[in-house]
Amino acid sequence: MISHPLAFMRLPYDLLVAMDSRMFHFWMQPVHYLVRIVHIMAMSIFFGMDVLFDLSLLRRDYQAERAIIARLAFWWAHWLFAVTMVSGVLLFFYDPVHIGSRGYLSPKLLLTTLALINAGLCHSSLYIPAIRGQPVPLMRARVGAGVSLLLWTGVIIMSCLNSEGVPKVFLR
Repeated sequence: MISHPLAFMRLPYDLLVAMDSRMFHFWMQPVHYLVRIVHIMAMSIFFGMDVLFDLSLLRRDYQAERAIIARLAFWWAHWLFAVTMVSGVLLFFYDPVHIGSRGYLSPKLLLTTLALINAGLCHSSLYIPAIRGQPVPLMRARVGAGVSLLLWTGVIIMSCLNSEGVPKVFLR
Protein backbone atom coordinates (compact mmCIF):
# COMPACT_ATOMS: atom_id res chain seq x y z
CA MET A 1 0.00 0.00 0.00
CA ILE A 2 1.29 3.44 -0.95
CA SER A 3 1.31 5.91 1.92
CA HIS A 4 1.81 9.65 1.77
CA PRO A 5 5.10 11.11 3.07
CA LEU A 6 3.55 12.64 6.19
CA ALA A 7 1.90 9.44 7.46
CA PHE A 8 4.37 9.22 10.36
CA MET A 9 2.66 12.27 11.90
CA ARG A 10 -0.73 10.60 12.34
CA LEU A 11 -2.32 10.71 15.77
CA PRO A 12 -2.30 7.36 17.62
CA TYR A 13 -5.51 5.42 17.07
CA ASP A 14 -5.88 4.56 20.78
CA LEU A 15 -5.79 8.26 21.65
CA LEU A 16 -8.47 9.03 19.07
CA VAL A 17 -10.72 6.27 20.42
CA ALA A 18 -10.26 7.58 23.96
CA MET A 19 -11.41 11.05 22.83
CA ASP A 20 -14.52 9.75 21.08
CA SER A 21 -17.82 10.60 22.79
CA ARG A 22 -21.00 9.31 21.24
CA MET A 23 -23.00 11.64 23.49
CA PHE A 24 -21.27 14.71 22.03
CA HIS A 25 -21.61 13.24 18.53
CA PHE A 26 -25.38 12.81 18.90
CA TRP A 27 -25.75 16.21 20.56
CA MET A 28 -23.96 17.96 17.69
CA GLN A 29 -25.37 15.87 14.86
CA PRO A 30 -28.30 18.19 14.04
CA VAL A 31 -26.00 21.24 13.76
CA HIS A 32 -22.91 19.53 12.36
CA TYR A 33 -23.24 21.00 8.89
CA LEU A 34 -23.95 24.47 10.27
CA VAL A 35 -20.76 24.28 12.32
CA ARG A 36 -18.88 23.11 9.22
CA ILE A 37 -20.26 26.05 7.20
CA VAL A 38 -19.24 28.50 9.96
CA HIS A 39 -15.78 26.90 10.09
CA ILE A 40 -15.22 27.13 6.34
CA MET A 41 -16.59 30.68 6.04
CA ALA A 42 -14.60 32.02 9.02
CA MET A 43 -11.43 30.32 7.83
CA SER A 44 -11.89 31.64 4.29
CA ILE A 45 -12.44 35.22 5.38
CA PHE A 46 -9.55 35.02 7.87
CA PHE A 47 -7.23 33.67 5.19
CA GLY A 48 -8.31 36.36 2.72
CA MET A 49 -7.68 39.12 5.24
CA ASP A 50 -4.31 37.65 6.17
CA VAL A 51 -3.28 37.46 2.50
CA LEU A 52 -4.35 41.06 1.94
CA PHE A 53 -2.44 42.26 5.00
CA ASP A 54 0.67 40.20 4.19
CA LEU A 55 0.70 41.46 0.60
CA SER A 56 0.53 45.03 1.92
CA LEU A 57 3.56 44.31 4.11
CA LEU A 58 5.51 43.05 1.11
CA ARG A 59 5.19 46.46 -0.59
CA ARG A 60 7.70 49.20 0.02
CA ASP A 61 5.16 51.99 -0.38
CA TYR A 62 1.50 52.32 0.56
CA GLN A 63 2.20 53.02 4.23
CA ALA A 64 -1.09 54.91 4.75
CA GLU A 65 -3.11 52.28 2.90
CA ARG A 66 -1.38 49.54 4.91
CA ALA A 67 -2.52 51.24 8.12
CA ILE A 68 -6.13 51.24 6.88
CA ILE A 69 -5.91 47.56 5.93
CA ALA A 70 -4.25 46.71 9.24
CA ARG A 71 -6.87 48.56 11.30
CA LEU A 72 -9.67 46.86 9.40
CA ALA A 73 -8.14 43.39 9.46
CA PHE A 74 -6.69 43.31 12.97
CA TRP A 75 -9.87 43.02 15.03
CA TRP A 76 -11.74 40.91 12.48
CA ALA A 77 -8.82 38.54 11.93
CA HIS A 78 -8.58 37.81 15.66
CA TRP A 79 -12.30 37.07 15.98
CA LEU A 80 -12.45 35.05 12.77
CA PHE A 81 -9.46 33.01 13.87
CA ALA A 82 -11.14 32.34 17.23
CA VAL A 83 -14.36 31.25 15.48
CA THR A 84 -12.31 29.04 13.15
CA MET A 85 -10.49 27.39 16.05
CA VAL A 86 -13.60 26.81 18.17
CA SER A 87 -15.59 25.41 15.24
CA GLY A 88 -12.59 23.27 14.22
CA VAL A 89 -12.33 21.77 17.70
CA LEU A 90 -16.08 21.07 17.70
CA LEU A 91 -15.76 19.36 14.30
CA PHE A 92 -12.81 17.31 15.51
CA PHE A 93 -14.64 16.06 18.61
CA TYR A 94 -17.74 15.34 16.51
CA ASP A 95 -15.86 12.30 15.18
CA PRO A 96 -12.24 12.23 16.42
CA VAL A 97 -11.52 8.73 15.11
CA HIS A 98 -12.57 9.62 11.57
CA ILE A 99 -11.11 13.14 11.50
CA GLY A 100 -7.95 12.25 13.42
CA SER A 101 -7.23 9.27 11.19
CA ARG A 102 -6.90 11.47 8.14
CA GLY A 103 -3.32 11.78 7.06
CA TYR A 104 -3.03 15.53 6.74
CA LEU A 105 -4.54 16.62 10.08
CA SER A 106 -1.24 16.57 11.99
CA PRO A 107 0.67 18.57 9.34
CA LYS A 108 -2.24 21.05 9.28
CA LEU A 109 -2.01 21.46 13.07
CA LEU A 110 1.78 21.78 12.90
CA LEU A 111 1.58 24.48 10.21
CA THR A 112 -1.12 26.30 12.21
CA THR A 113 1.16 26.27 15.27
CA LEU A 114 4.11 27.56 13.25
CA ALA A 115 1.93 30.30 11.72
CA LEU A 116 0.83 31.38 15.20
CA ILE A 117 4.46 31.45 16.40
CA ASN A 118 5.35 33.60 13.37
CA ALA A 119 2.43 35.93 14.15
CA GLY A 120 3.62 36.23 17.75
CA LEU A 121 7.14 37.08 16.62
CA CYS A 122 5.87 39.68 14.14
CA HIS A 123 3.24 41.23 16.42
CA SER A 124 5.18 44.05 18.08
CA SER A 125 7.74 44.64 15.33
CA LEU A 126 5.43 44.61 12.30
CA TYR A 127 1.72 44.47 13.04
CA ILE A 128 1.44 47.17 15.70
CA PRO A 129 3.58 49.70 13.74
CA ALA A 130 1.51 48.93 10.61
CA ILE A 131 -1.71 49.64 12.52
CA ARG A 132 -0.28 52.94 13.74
CA GLY A 133 0.81 53.91 10.22
CA GLN A 134 4.47 53.85 11.22
CA PRO A 135 7.17 52.60 8.88
CA VAL A 136 8.11 48.94 9.20
CA PRO A 137 11.57 47.56 8.38
CA LEU A 138 11.21 46.38 4.78
CA MET A 139 13.33 43.21 5.02
CA ARG A 140 11.72 42.15 8.29
CA ALA A 141 8.26 42.85 6.85
CA ARG A 142 9.00 40.82 3.74
CA VAL A 143 10.34 37.87 5.71
CA GLY A 144 7.50 37.92 8.26
CA ALA A 145 4.81 38.37 5.62
CA GLY A 146 6.38 35.79 3.29
CA VAL A 147 6.60 33.20 6.05
CA SER A 148 3.02 33.99 7.07
CA LEU A 149 1.78 33.55 3.50
CA LEU A 150 3.61 30.25 3.11
CA LEU A 151 2.42 28.82 6.42
CA TRP A 152 -1.25 29.84 6.11
CA THR A 153 -1.30 28.67 2.49
CA GLY A 154 0.12 25.36 3.73
CA VAL A 155 -2.70 25.14 6.28
CA ILE A 156 -5.25 25.63 3.50
CA ILE A 157 -3.53 23.04 1.28
CA MET A 158 -3.43 20.49 4.11
CA SER A 159 -7.12 21.17 4.77
CA CYS A 160 -7.95 20.51 1.14
CA LEU A 161 -5.87 17.32 1.07
CA ASN A 162 -7.44 16.24 4.34
CA SER A 163 -11.03 16.66 3.19
CA GLU A 164 -11.04 13.58 1.00
CA GLY A 165 -9.18 10.32 1.30
CA VAL A 166 -6.80 8.91 -1.25
CA PRO A 167 -8.72 6.96 -3.90
CA LYS A 168 -8.74 3.25 -3.13
CA VAL A 169 -8.45 2.40 -6.84
CA PHE A 170 -6.09 4.22 -9.16
CA LEU A 171 -7.67 4.67 -12.57
CA ARG A 172 -5.46 4.60 -15.64
